[in-house]
Amino acid sequence: MLLKQMKYFITVVDCHSFTEAAEQCFISQSAISQQIKSLEKELGITIFIRTNKGVILSRQGEEFLGYARQVIEQTNLIEEKYLQDLSLIHI
Repeated sequence: MLLKQMKYFITVVDCHSFTEAAEQCFISQSAISQQIKSLEKELGITIFIRTNKGVILSRQGEEFLGYARQVIEQTNLIEEKYLQDLSLIHI
């Protein structure tokens, strides 16, 4: 499981669309779809129910969303703390 997969997943949830999420992430729709399918396969769950009108978050996807948001939030805090501190060091 990769952080970028979780970020893509959250973006799809927030956009309600693979196409719009792909645009926001500056990757192709097929690439983001492949990343989500890979994540689903690795976790052994169905995250999204795919329909001809778009995607719907599954029950398992809703549960995973809470954990994914926590992981990304903590990652962002770490990056803010330590990457900001690195910019203060002049070697």
